[in-house]
Amino acid sequence: MASHSLLLRSCAVLLLCLPRYAFAQTCWRDTPCTGPDEAAFPGEWESNMFTPSSRIVTPKAVFDPETGESSSLESASWTSTQSGVYYDFGLEVGGVVSIQFSVLSTDGGGALGIAFTEAKDWIGPVSDSSSGMYERKDGALYANFSSAGDNTYAMPDEQLRGGFRYMTLFLVGSSSSVMINNVSLELSFQPTWSNLRAFQGYFHSNDDLLNKIWYSGAYTIQTNALHPSTGRAWPAPESQWLNTGDIGTGNTINTDGAKRDRTVWPGDMGVAISAAFYSTGDIESVKNSLATLYSIQAENGLLPFSGPPLLATNSDTYHMWTMIGTYNYVLYSGDVGFIRGIWSKYLAAMNFIADQLDPSLGLLNITGYTEDWGRFYTDNTSASAQMLYYRTLVTGSTLATWLDDTTGVNSTWLESASKLQGAINAQLWDEIAGAFDNSVESRENDTGLHPQDGNALAVLFGVVNATSDQAQDISTSLTKNWTPIGAESPELPGEVSPFISSFEIQAHLLVGQTQRALDLIRTSWGWYLNNENGTQSTMVEGYLTDGSFGYRHDAGYAEDYSYTSHSHGWATGPVTALTEYVLGLSITSQAGSTWQLAPHFGDLQHVEGGFTTSLGKYSAAWTLDNDGGYVLEYSAPEDTSGVLILPESNRSGSNEIMVDGQSVMGYSSQSVESDSRTRLYAEGKGGKHRIEVR
Repeated sequence: MASHSLLLRSCAVLLLCLPRYAFAQTCWRDTPCTGPDEAAFPGEWESNMFTPSSRIVTPKAVFDPETGESSSLESASWTSTQSGVYYDFGLEVGGVVSIQFSVLSTDGGGALGIAFTEAKDWIGPVSDSSSGMYERKDGALYANFSSAGDNTYAMPDEQLRGGFRYMTLFLVGSSSSVMINNVSLELSFQPTWSNLRAFQGYFHSNDDLLNKIWYSGAYTIQTNALHPSTGRAWPAPESQWLNTGDIGTGNTINTDGAKRDRTVWPGDMGVAISAAFYSTGDIESVKNSLATLYSIQAENGLLPFSGPPLLATNSDTYHMWTMIGTYNYVLYSGDVGFIRGIWSKYLAAMNFIADQLDPSLGLLNITGYTEDWGRFYTDNTSASAQMLYYRTLVTGSTLATWLDDTTGVNSTWLESASKLQGAINAQLWDEIAGAFDNSVESRENDTGLHPQDGNALAVLFGVVNATSDQAQDISTSLTKNWTPIGAESPELPGEVSPFISSFEIQAHLLVGQTQRALDLIRTSWGWYLNNENGTQSTMVEGYLTDGSFGYRHDAGYAEDYSYTSHSHGWATGPVTALTEYVLGLSITSQAGSTWQLAPHFGDLQHVEGGFTTSLGKYSAAWTLDNDGGYVLEYSAPEDTSGVLILPESNRSGSNEIMVDGQSVMGYSSQSVESDSRTRLYAEGKGGKHRIEVR
């Protein structure tokens, strides 16, 4: 029996024993409710949501772990001679558990053990790993009893379980028998929302799998939005786990994962910020994460590798992800005041990274700051660091322009970006492979390593022109890493990284290889979503190419397969890919004062979706007809403007374009060889409009 005896108290009615505040309000405990009250786009697509309608949830089923047979949810019972039962909540959940149970008999007292796991692989009396102490497991919680009678166990807040699908109950101690009368859970994530289903974005298509994938990404983002007082404790406790870490400012904060690390990681936000904006619309959590990172900036300008209490350091790449994330936050929110308030810190961060440029190569040299996302083969001139620096300079220039900076740094940074772009192509491009080398060092040693991260980011960040043959070569090269269940990352052999694959699918879409992107989304994210051993509701941190969940088992996780996070925000790239590229709707300046609509069809027949900013709602929908034409409808706030990049009809002869029922001319065109359709360019106006291309 564990030495950490937990609170156990008798109670006649479960309603009175639920955690404090559970019925006083529907936000997390006494957190102010600042989230939206209702969904911005209610409709049939809400049936694809995984998000529960209430903050109090109950299991969907209970099973005998030995036989696999289901039991009654109302009265599961067993004796000490049996292995107990396990409850399946049907999806990823996290928070504080309450259990009402009756001790039917006991020979002297014992305890009800409680263990948790996200994946089915670790159902049993020992929880999967979350504490970060690889030499030991998380173990279980225990509810002690000394006599027969009715009891209610309430999990201590400090040991809330951040992410799990399965909960195992078992008996230890003297011979006893128990009956479980009721199990409930108070969800702790998305703490400032009273209505957890009040999404400010939506997506829907004729492909049910893609719909489910999009909403699993949205739900992942939700489970990663935490109250800053409920992060993972560090240093870790000597046994079990604690989620009492103070991880930042505000009342809600964006973290890397539900189960672990429950900490702010800037690289993860490179994917999660956009996904949050397009799905839930929760950018308050993003702002608090960024504010936290800038608040602990080092005197030399270096931004942290992770937020508190872990406070990892010495990563140039994650330093730059924070800076890129700053741009993304201001783009989506229009909150120029935020960047104005930290501009001196931002300038210090830019100076820090600029000082690492090697003038003899024209490339960044990250010696001493090589911590990264878990990849192997990180060299001083790693290609991915160069791509990130290019993006940092370009987005920094835009931020300076938005601030009306008069010092000239916007033009200086753009000039530096142009020189860097030339050096990257001169020093790292492998013409024969049609891809960038991993680094100058890798090139000199003829390793033949062409990384997934550096090449995907080269296209996504514009180091390579998306309409060029070079971009097509990169897209083709990336497909050589594909397996039946996802893209193997050459820089992390034997493993699939949904983090880096999130950039790859967007790169394929940018170069017009829509079908490649859709195929990879289905084979990778679709494989996990349909995997009965996973959560079947969220997106996993990573997995092995053999289909097991031992992500980074040999790259930092000490062969602990159960440590993998099964709800990880860095994996949510399909949310952005499907909204911004397949639907085609995105914003191009602060809060959407300008926008772009550029749909990509692939093998789909119908797609619709939308999102909101402080300026209002944006939505679009396109439907192909049987003759090769299509109808596109969109709506944007009246005082906004945009660019329409429209695929031509597949019909023979010249296209007829009707806008709001009237035939129009004046569309310029550009051929995209990788796509079956030429693109038509035109200016777009705010308001509601209907375009027919025939």
